[in-house]
Amino acid sequence: MSGSSGGLGSRGLPAAWLWFGLIIVAMAAARFAVMFGTGPIHDEAYYWAWSQRLDFGYYDQPFLTGWLLAPFVAVLGDGAWVLRLVASGLTGLTTLFLGLSVLRLRETLGSSVAPDAQDHDRLNEALPGLALLCLTSPLLWGVGLLYVHDTILLCGLSAGLWLGLTALAKPPGAWSRGWWLGAGAALGLAFSAKVSGALWIFTLGLGVAVHPAGWRHLRHLGPWLGALLVTMAAGLFVGWNALNDWVTFRHVGGEHLGADLTDLSAAWAERAGRVGVALAATVLLAGPAAAALTLAGMGRALRNGSSVGVFALLAFAFLPLLGFVALAWVREIYLNWLLPSAMGVTVLGAVFWPPKVKGWHVISSAPSALLSLAVLIPLALREPRFMLANARDILGWEASIALLVDYRDEAFPDAVIAGNYYHLAAQLAFHQRQVLPSVGADPRPHQFALFEDRTGALDGPALVLTPSLEAGRAALEDSHCGVTPLVPWPVNHGRGGTIDTPYLFITAGPRSNQSPCEDEGPRQSESLNAE
Repeated sequence: MSGSSGGLGSRGLPAAWLWFGLIIVAMAAARFAVMFGTGPIHDEAYYWAWSQRLDFGYYDQPFLTGWLLAPFVAVLGDGAWVLRLVASGLTGLTTLFLGLSVLRLRETLGSSVAPDAQDHDRLNEALPGLALLCLTSPLLWGVGLLYVHDTILLCGLSAGLWLGLTALAKPPGAWSRGWWLGAGAALGLAFSAKVSGALWIFTLGLGVAVHPAGWRHLRHLGPWLGALLVTMAAGLFVGWNALNDWVTFRHVGGEHLGADLTDLSAAWAERAGRVGVALAATVLLAGPAAAALTLAGMGRALRNGSSVGVFALLAFAFLPLLGFVALAWVREIYLNWLLPSAMGVTVLGAVFWPPKVKGWHVISSAPSALLSLAVLIPLALREPRFMLANARDILGWEASIALLVDYRDEAFPDAVIAGNYYHLAAQLAFHQRQVLPSVGADPRPHQFALFEDRTGALDGPALVLTPSLEAGRAALEDSHCGVTPLVPWPVNHGRGGTIDTPYLFITAGPRSNQSPCEDEGPRQSESLNAE
């Protein structure tokens, strides 16, 4: 086998990388084309607002997303396509780092996967499986379409995985030190994009620390320097929170982990259903073929004495997943929490991919391929009825806000337009190019609460979009004067359908600035006449 393709400098390895590179470019181009010409979803608008208010931390996450977007927005402008360009590029880099990780791990598993193969032969044998898993991956298609901080997280984790695996393959000491530093920097950036990255970073390090083959590296400085970089990133996050009333800790501990635990009395069937959904989602996101190959190959690798890299990746994929499955027993969980573990299963599936592709490998990839198409086709056709719920915001908001500005100019020329609840505030900020805090008391803490109203624009009258009439009353009446409901303000997608129906209020100003409030009668009369 090894003589059929030549050495590392022959045509075998470049040909394999050429095909894999074409797959990466084609997927990136398709993701970008599908979303080009649409507006931002609320998360994209929210992170764009971060790029306008750079800080070392934000309400619910560390700082990196805003800082990464800022130079692209400054140079290329404020279009939503700029955000998608960054997202699709990051997802392409993630795919590249996954391929590099697969090659590195197949080198360490050569004796059990392809005993007589050389490095380039193992890549050529792995390429069909890796290509199929990438092309049918809902994870790689979906996360690059809808820009969230998960794109940065996955890119940092995949880069750290490859750099760390390479460090483990080098002799301990000076030969591997630079690779350990690179791995630490990449994993530190992953954490600086999303707090939950700490789970996968910790389990990756734990896998190295408990494996006997990892101990020889821990006797040298390299891995500790890498860990120091991750610790510095975490220290910046903790320090910023200490200066801002521990806002992210309260958000994560309260809303994400402490909320909805009333399900402790739920029936076992309901709990089992949530656990089943979490496991099924992981299988679909990674690909059924990858999941099946991982389960089969994992047992073989552990019985034969797995390499430290494979052992660490198994910990990376499964330990956080087990934690979220346990959490699903007591409450609903967000499926995007499972993305890094699904990515780890995809890598393991490609590592354990056999030299010959069999029919069941292709057939078992069909469900993930269909799921990818179910996401892509409605977006490409601009058909909101079949889109993911959070994707529908790409349509309708620009026209709706333009009409709202015209209405304001005619009826309330002295009022600013602001939003209550973060996704309304984010869309208004993006389309008006003015970042303002979320207005009023929110049922949950403001995602925009830490943005200072530097212009003082909210001291006076404001037209406020709220999620509903009831939510608007609850959010505004205790904190603002002259609160008067006006009309529903539908967001239409242009084909006769409605994306969302927020409710519009007029307020005279914050109650704290007008204590006691002035007579609200004239304001109400004026508002009702305007309606």
